[in-house]
Amino acid sequence: MTPPSRNVWLAFLLMALAWGSSFLFIKIALVDLRPATLVALRLTVGAAALLLVARWQKLPLPRNGQTWGHLFVLGALGVAFPFVFISWAEQHIDSGLTAVLNSTVPLFSIVVAGVWLKQETVTRGKVLGLVMGFVGVVFLFARELQVGGGNAAAPLLVIVSGLCYAISAAYARHHLAHLHPIIAATGQVAAACVLAWIVALVLDNRAGQQFTWAAAGAIIWLGLLGSSLAYILFYYVLGYWGPTRTALVTYIIPLIAVTIGAIFLNELVDWRLIVGGLLILSGVGTVNSR
Repeated sequence: MTPPSRNVWLAFLLMALAWGSSFLFIKIALVDLRPATLVALRLTVGAAALLLVARWQKLPLPRNGQTWGHLFVLGALGVAFPFVFISWAEQHIDSGLTAVLNSTVPLFSIVVAGVWLKQETVTRGKVLGLVMGFVGVVFLFARELQVGGGNAAAPLLVIVSGLCYAISAAYARHHLAHLHPIIAATGQVAAACVLAWIVALVLDNRAGQQFTWAAAGAIIWLGLLGSSLAYILFYYVLGYWGPTRTALVTYIIPLIAVTIGAIFLNELVDWRLIVGGLLILSGVGTVNSR
């Protein structure tokens, strides 16, 4: 039975809000916690929530080592590494800028799936989209070097996280297409949680960290919404709208992140951020157009 259109739209908007607001709550939690510790705590909440959902749906977890091996690769590339990169970067750059740079994921998907793996046809329109997106990234890098005092490592790590997401998507399509979406998300987040705790124990010094109410609230929001509910909503919307229409969330996430970053964190929104963001999103739109 097809649900009312408003239900799917509501799920879509909640998904965009969950992912778009994540950049704000990362910024809030970083006041008291170090990046890898933040990611480990966030994923602990997210994995627990997804495991409860899988149990409620009576979906069994994989029992063979090969599948779990793929899930750990996916957890590293698609969750743990990019989450740590983004969290570290947000210590140095605005949450809105981070979201805009992170929206380059579809551009990297074309490079990975089309150029590297030969899974998609690379047309002139897609090449044009890649060029537009690349110009937008260069534009924002130049802005950050001027406004942020010459800091290039932070925006570069956000770009690397986008590449990780693109590789993980291609990897999942090739190795884990047989899994139920909720089980794939649960296994991926659970594996990432284990890896994040290892990174946190090795890299993060406990000194200077404190578990405040603000940090706790941010972690719960990130874990329950950004790392669990958003995945469920994504697969729900995907089932009714298909991948092309669902991908419209790519355009809304940066808008939400930039808006709430400006409102709650007083982040700078100037013409350079707007132009660079529009170039990137226009490139994404051109790449996704038929």
